[in-house]
Amino acid sequence: MMKYFILLSLLIGQALVSQSALSKSLAAQLVIKFDEPKLLLQQISATDLSAMPSLNEAEQSQQKLISDKLNKAQYTDLLATLKQRPKADMSAAMAYLIGQLALQQQQLSLGADYFTHAIKLQANFGKAYHGLGLAQLQSDNPIAATKNFAKALQLGVNDPQIYSFLGYGYIQSEHFHSAVVAYQQAKLFNPDDAQLNQALLYAYTMAGHHDAALSLLEQMLNSTPNDKGLWLHRANALLKKDQFSQGIASLEAAIRLGESNADNLALTAQLQLQHGSINRARTLYGRIWQTQTNAPLVFEACEYLIANQEFDAAKALLKKMSLPKNSPHGVQSQLAYLKGLLAQQQGSIALAARSFEQALSFNGVNGKALLALAAVKRSQQQSHQAQMLLLRAGALDEVKLQALTEHADLMMALGRYLKALELLQQAADFAPQEPSLFENIQILQRLVRQGSA
Repeated sequence: MMKYFILLSLLIGQALVSQSALSKSLAAQLVIKFDEPKLLLQQISATDLSAMPSLNEAEQSQQKLISDKLNKAQYTDLLATLKQRPKADMSAAMAYLIGQLALQQQQLSLGADYFTHAIKLQANFGKAYHGLGLAQLQSDNPIAATKNFAKALQLGVNDPQIYSFLGYGYIQSEHFHSAVVAYQQAKLFNPDDAQLNQALLYAYTMAGHHDAALSLLEQMLNSTPNDKGLWLHRANALLKKDQFSQGIASLEAAIRLGESNADNLALTAQLQLQHGSINRARTLYGRIWQTQTNAPLVFEACEYLIANQEFDAAKALLKKMSLPKNSPHGVQSQLAYLKGLLAQQQGSIALAARSFEQALSFNGVNGKALLALAAVKRSQQQSHQAQMLLLRAGALDEVKLQALTEHADLMMALGRYLKALELLQQAADFAPQEPSLFENIQILQRLVRQGSA
């Protein structure tokens, strides 16, 4: 019978590989927060009346009034005056001008209405399509906006800004490859525009054009080496190419320049832990802990260090993780569990047991602490106490599979094969995707049949 017990234990261990592996690896989140390109609008001026259809005869009497008020930026007064004209007698040029004034006053629906009327009066009025696109873009309708910008370009509108607007619209509608093309066109008109470079860089990043992003970044960093945002972009591009050392160096450059975003600090700490300096990672995690912005991440890092036998680093990090007495019980419980885990791995079983018990005194449903204390009790031949702890852990979904399989293993060791079989069947019902559980059940069923024969 011994060979069956050994095989069963091995198969149970295989079923838990995916869980134990989680404690030995950290999934670095390769996500760095960037500001999206901004929509920059120029004010309307008298020069906007050029390259437009002519006002009709009735409207021309107001030509001087229009020019004067535009030059004096008296947009509100001019809009109120021109809106009084009936649409039925209005030229396409007047409808366009009213649309522009409404756009200037952020009356987007009114602007869109007059631009649409201008297009109805003159179907090839490219600037009206341009204006309609702007109204739609600011009304969170980027898909319609990009169609109208494209129509304006088709009709010969060659304003450099329209490519920027088109790129912005594609960004908002998450058509990042198209945004790249639009911003590249915009740069042909103004290759040294810093805002265009930022927008193109964002588009490159979102489209996954990391080599192009790095090439552009080299130029931009030569001009502005103290821009932490550029270093973050560089880090992102390098990390996407699995160039971890250079990516970490770029993140650290951003931090030296004042980067303090909690997510970015956490990413840097994770990457240092896995690909760089454990001591630097410990310092960063200590900084994150002090801000109390992401305690679970620091707990995960400490558990990672313990699982990978980096005991000195784990101990140093735990020293930084002091808590006031009024801290949430869940946080105090997890900290006590980690202290127990470190003690257990270093062979201090009595200290580990006290720490796990303290963790459970703060939070009786700390699944990891229940399992850890059960393992200690089992090693001390206190099988009944271990069983009680495993029963409690088995009621918690986050550790249910491990609790059931460890409980089954304990029952096997005690010769209670039917109970072990029952527990494994519960585990299989809970995690039907684990084929090794069904193999265990079949082996145990044969073992039970042989014992009863």
